[in-house]
Amino acid sequence: MRPLPALLALSLLLVACGKAPDKDSPPPVAPGGGTKTHVPTQAQMQAILAEGPDPTLRKMAVADYWLHYKLMQGTGIERALGGEAQAIAALQALGNAYERKLRGTEANMPKLVPAAFTGEGMASGYIGMSMAGFAGMMMSGVAGSAISGMSDERLSELAAKGPLKFDGKGGSAEIQVGKDGSISQSVEYEVNESGLNGKVAIKTQMTACPDQEGRVEIAMEVDSRMSVSSKPGTGGSIHSSFKYERFLDDDARLMQGDDGAAIKVRTKMTGSENFESQGVDITFGRTRGGEQIFENHGEQGMSIFRPDEVENTRRLLEASAGLQALLAEIMLRGIGNPNGAPWESGRCVKLDVTSSPSKRRGIRPNTAFDLEARPRATADGRRAGGTVTAVLSGGASLQPASGKVAADARYGYAGPDKKNEEASIAFEARSKRGVGRATLEFDTRAVRAYAAEGGLDEFHGTGTICDLGQPFTISGSGNTVTFIPSSERGGSYSYQGNMSGIGVSGSGTYTATADEHGGTITGTGNGCVQTPMGTRCSDGTERYTLTPIDPCQ
Repeated sequence: MRPLPALLALSLLLVACGKAPDKDSPPPVAPGGGTKTHVPTQAQMQAILAEGPDPTLRKMAVADYWLHYKLMQGTGIERALGGEAQAIAALQALGNAYERKLRGTEANMPKLVPAAFTGEGMASGYIGMSMAGFAGMMMSGVAGSAISGMSDERLSELAAKGPLKFDGKGGSAEIQVGKDGSISQSVEYEVNESGLNGKVAIKTQMTACPDQEGRVEIAMEVDSRMSVSSKPGTGGSIHSSFKYERFLDDDARLMQGDDGAAIKVRTKMTGSENFESQGVDITFGRTRGGEQIFENHGEQGMSIFRPDEVENTRRLLEASAGLQALLAEIMLRGIGNPNGAPWESGRCVKLDVTSSPSKRRGIRPNTAFDLEARPRATADGRRAGGTVTAVLSGGASLQPASGKVAADARYGYAGPDKKNEEASIAFEARSKRGVGRATLEFDTRAVRAYAAEGGLDEFHGTGTICDLGQPFTISGSGNTVTFIPSSERGGSYSYQGNMSGIGVSGSGTYTATADEHGGTITGTGNGCVQTPMGTRCSDGTERYTLTPIDPCQ
C-alpha cells in the first residue's frame, strides 16, 4: 500500500487518539496564500495552472478522509474492522480504489477532447468532494477543449443526441451537453476493499449562460456510502453538495469582491450500527456579500462537533470549500481555453442587428442607413441590457463612430461612396447576460447570379442562385439541399430527401468562392441514410460548380 499523505495521516491519527491538532497548525489552503475575499485571486489560479490540479485535490481530500473516518467511528465500522489501524488502512484502500476508477473513467471518457490533465506524479487516493473536484476537472476539460469551439449547429446536434454514456466494470459515467454549451455529468462506482463495500455517485453541472441576475454556477454532489461487507446493518453515508455562484457585471465581466460570489456547502452524515439510525447535518460557506455561514441543522446519536474538535472541523471544511471554489473559478472562467469563458462564446445573447433600408448588397454609393442593434438573452428572450460597440471596416462613415452605446443601440451609417466597394460593421453586445456578436456587410457591387451543378456520390443536383448572400437550394436525385448563408462566402446547409427509396438527411457548413467568371461551393458535413439494418452516418464533402447567368428579375 502506498503511504498516506503526511497531512492526511496526521489528521486521522489525531482523531483516532481523541486529540485536536495544535491551534496554531494551519489547515490546508489554496496555492497563492490567503485572501480577504472569498473570490479566488489571479495568483492562486496561476499557481494551479503552473502545478496542475492534483496538489489542490490532495488538500481537499484531507477533510473528506476526516469525515469518512468520523463516520466509521460513529457507526461501528472501525470496531467491526478490528480497530484504528485496520480502519485507516481500509479507508486508504477505498480511496485508492476510487482514484483508480476515476482515472479509468478519465482515460475512457468519450474523446470529445483530450483529457484536461495528464495525472503524472499522483500520490494516493480520493474520496468524497475531492472526487467531485476530479470529475469537475474532467468535465471542464471536455467543455474547454471542444464544446466552446463548436458551431451552433454541431452543438445542437450533440445536445439532441442525449447523454454520452459508457459503462465499465464496477462503474458508469455519462455527459449531457446543452444547446447553450452547459454540461452536466454523472459518475457512479462500487468497490470492495479490505472488508469495506463502497459506493459513490457523483453529479457535476456547469452553466454556460448567466441568468437575469448575471449568475453562473458550478454545482457538485457526492453521495458516498460505506458498509462492512461481513456485517449487515453497520454502515453509513455522507452526502455532500457544493454550489459556487459567480456574478457578472454589465460588461460581461466576473465581479470582484464579496458581491461577486457565493459558496454553499452542505454535508449530511447518516449511519446505523446494528440497524440503529444516527446522523448529523451541517451547512457552511459564504453568502454573496461575504457573510460567513456555519449551521448545525441537528444531530441524532452522532457528533463530529465535540468541543475539542469544533475548531478543527471548521478549519478543515472551510479550507476544503475554498479549494473547491478555486477549482470552480478556473472551470467557469475557461482558463486555458482559447475561446474563453462559456458566456463569451456568443451563444448566450442573440444580437439582432437590422438596417433600414434592408437591402445592403448591390447598393448605390453613399446610401444612408439607420441601424439598430438589439441584444436578447437566448435563454428567455428578455432584453439583455448592457452596451453595444460597433467597429466599421471599409468605406464611408458610422455614427457614433466609437465607444459603447446603451442597448438597444442605434447608429447612422453612410455606405461606400464608390462603385465596387465593400464594407462591414462588427457589433458586440456585452451585459450581465453574456456576450453577443453580429456583423452587417455592405457593398456597391452588382449582384451576380449563378447556375449551380454538382453533388457527392449518388447525389447530383442543380439550382439557380440569384444572390450568394440569400438562401438558395440545389435539388436532384430525390434530394433537396438548402443553403443558409452567413455571408457571400459561406454558411450552413441541411438536406432531407428520398433517393431510390432510401431516406437521406444531413447537415454541415459550406464555403463559396465566386466572381464574374464563376466559382465553386464546397460543403462539409455529416450525412445519414436509412437502411434495413438501421441508420448509417458518415462525413463527406460536396462540390458544386457555379456558372454566371443573367441577373434574376
